[in-house]
Amino acid sequence: MKVGFRKVATSRWEFSNDKFQRGKRDLLSHIRRRKAWSNRPQPPLPPPHQNQSNNQDEDQRSTSTSSSSSSDNQQQRQLTMINILVDENKRLKRENGVLSSELTSMKRKCQDLLELVSAYVGREQGEREEKRLKLFGVRLEVKEGGGERKKREKEEEEVYETARLLLSQSCK
Repeated sequence: MKVGFRKVATSRWEFSNDKFQRGKRDLLSHIRRRKAWSNRPQPPLPPPHQNQSNNQDEDQRSTSTSSSSSSDNQQQRQLTMINILVDENKRLKRENGVLSSELTSMKRKCQDLLELVSAYVGREQGEREEKRLKLFGVRLEVKEGGGERKKREKEEEEVYETARLLLSQSCK
């Protein structure tokens, strides 16, 4: 009984191994290639999880020709590549999680900074209001020479709006 790959068409492979199941990538590492009759050394395999059914598969000997041996080598390389890609995928998912948490932290800090700047500007405007003179509980308008006060307020407002815009864009 031959277990493994079976060529059906030039563009399609069918798998007859029990470990090939749709959506169960973790089973791929349990697949073992049968030993060939020749005594030439095989390339070392990464140590996958072993169980007793895998040991039984290893004990079976193939009666295939040298062409199937090269096919087995190709299959082994493909499985090794799959294992490498699965490991890299896991590593990238971990890195993505770390980066995602860092991004969340930076967004929170940016939002805190934006709130701090807003509070500071609000306090500055409140202090400016308190500095104006009161007469019978009513604040008096004090005119500064040449419209300097309006110019200063306009500049302060532009700085505030620019800071708010930059911070809000960087916090997205």
